[in-house]
Amino acid sequence: MKQLIDERRKNMPDHNDQIHPEAAVAPGYLANHAAKVFNRVVDTALRPHGLSLALIGPIMLLSWKGPMLQRDLVRSSAVKQPAMVALLDKLETMGLIDRTPSPDDRRAAMVQLSNNGLVAAEHGRHALISANAQGLEGFSTEEVTKVIELFQRLIDNLER
Repeated sequence: MKQLIDERRKNMPDHNDQIHPEAAVAPGYLANHAAKVFNRVVDTALRPHGLSLALIGPIMLLSWKGPMLQRDLVRSSAVKQPAMVALLDKLETMGLIDRTPSPDDRRAAMVQLSNNGLVAAEHGRHALISANAQGLEGFSTEEVTKVIELFQRLIDNLER
């Protein structure tokens, strides 16, 4: 692997002296950096709607899966319980979700999007699709397919 990285470094232009040369060709660094830039682009698109990427996560999950228990929202996301409760509190205050006691367990809360939450989900969907399209500008269909396959393999390898 070291030989491969050394070879890639030799063939890369020195266009950014702010990044360590080994990081500039490391897939983990590049994936993380791409995620940070992507998040910034999405946040910028959502800001005029009073939203952020952090807030849109539960909204998009509810938009996709429909009403669900609060604990299932936590299980289905990368957000821990205390942070999810804070996000849901904020979304409820903003009028984007409704929480009601579960009919099966009064201690559990059922969460669903309000009408305003459905509108927010559309803003989120548009911001996410646009950011992905921006990131893939100039890529051929084959290159897009290959990037997706390679990211999926990278993730699979790291999750093993």
